[in-house]
Amino acid sequence: MADEENRVTEADLEDEDFTTCIQIDQTLRAVAVENEAKNTAVVQRRIRTYLSSEIPVRPCRVDCPHRDRCKDFLNSRVKDGELCRPELRQIKKWQAAFRKGDLESLKDDVGTVAGSMAVQVSRLLESVIADGVVVESEKVTNSGIRYTEKVAHPALREAANIMKTLGIDLGSFLMTPKSQKDNPPAVQVNVGVSFDEVSDRFVARYSNRLPKGETG
Repeated sequence: MADEENRVTEADLEDEDFTTCIQIDQTLRAVAVENEAKNTAVVQRRIRTYLSSEIPVRPCRVDCPHRDRCKDFLNSRVKDGELCRPELRQIKKWQAAFRKGDLESLKDDVGTVAGSMAVQVSRLLESVIADGVVVESEKVTNSGIRYTEKVAHPALREAANIMKTLGIDLGSFLMTPKSQKDNPPAVQVNVGVSFDEVSDRFVARYSNRLPKGETG
């Protein structure tokens, strides 16, 4: 009687739902693919290039000239396509400084930029020295005829624009004839020193520079 109760017929097997190993593997693969798609979507939302990002930061790329010495890339803190971490830190530093009104912390950065621009001015002037102040420029008329025209070296204009951007005014440094005329050298006055002592000091300092017979 017990054997009859435990006996399973083919009809009973057809009525039951069984999961095979193949079906389990297929289900696991489908779940893995779905999770990978979700993770990829999350990464894509997080990774933005300089074109789509709210912050104008370029992405980490193979052709970056700083990659070989970039600590973030060497320590795997940034990957290809992700936003450049050094640039992000620089921008956030400036954001925090402006938010807190702590512009003193930006002087080194501003000095670096100003120094770099000053170096560019020197290079532009070097090209002017090498090529000359006046250079020949090729132009084309409306009828298509080509001709050359002598013009001022374009580097002069660029150097002047950079100096203007940096706020460098030769007049402020008394480096123009007019500024020297309007602002003569300051005369040092020694309070408590007699005129005779000042004269003796002057003679002692400059007597060896004067021709003989003019020392008085």
